[in-house]
Amino acid sequence: MKSNQKNLLPFFALLFFAALAALTSCRKDPEEIIELISNSEAAEIIEDAVANRTAGLTAPTIDAAAIVDAYLNSCGVPGDTSISKVKTTGVATYDYSFGMDWLVTCSDLGVPQSANVGIAGNGDFSSPHWMGTEATVGELTFTGLSPQEASYVVNGSYDLTGNLTGSLRKVSPSFDCVVSLDITNLVMDKTNYQITGGSGVATVTATTANGQTWTLNGTLVFNGNGSATVEVNGHEHTFQWQ
Repeated sequence: MKSNQKNLLPFFALLFFAALAALTSCRKDPEEIIELISNSEAAEIIEDAVANRTAGLTAPTIDAAAIVDAYLNSCGVPGDTSISKVKTTGVATYDYSFGMDWLVTCSDLGVPQSANVGIAGNGDFSSPHWMGTEATVGELTFTGLSPQEASYVVNGSYDLTGNLTGSLRKVSPSFDCVVSLDITNLVMDKTNYQITGGSGVATVTATTANGQTWTLNGTLVFNGNGSATVEVNGHEHTFQWQ
């Protein structure tokens, strides 16, 4: 009997280490999380930071354009307002609040020349691959204010800072993330606020629980057909920004 028990000891030890290995494989260290986030995942993070359906950059930019429309004749008079945006159905949802302040600058003859809009927001979103809680801050400058011009031209920056959780290859990494967007000559039709052109650069910086930081840079092009293309280290990803 004692001999049989001795023979079983290696078997039970093997089972123990197999179970321990299985348990450990389900846990992702910060270093493993960093390695999981590829160029394609970074492109998706940028998509969510830009797309209207996740209350990304384009959402407050459209609201800012409507404000500029309404206050073109308020030269040199600062204004501010708050806007709440909620979407609870569909593959992407959000719940955001934005504070906006603005100032229209005019020539000596009272002709509007440019409008500066500041944005400060916070909220949460979810998309097919990501969910997060973020604070946002932006500074946008609108030109093309003359009635003779069909489109606004928007330049500026927009940053999103918060925590993201993703669903990647059967794991759900969670990390602090900053997405910085710099927009150049974004062309927006005045009649329907459709974006018909423009470009930008994007930086995604992720920080894990142990302080390890990972950064990827990308470029952004608005294609004029309701879509935008982001490229990260040669990986191209085209999405509908609306």
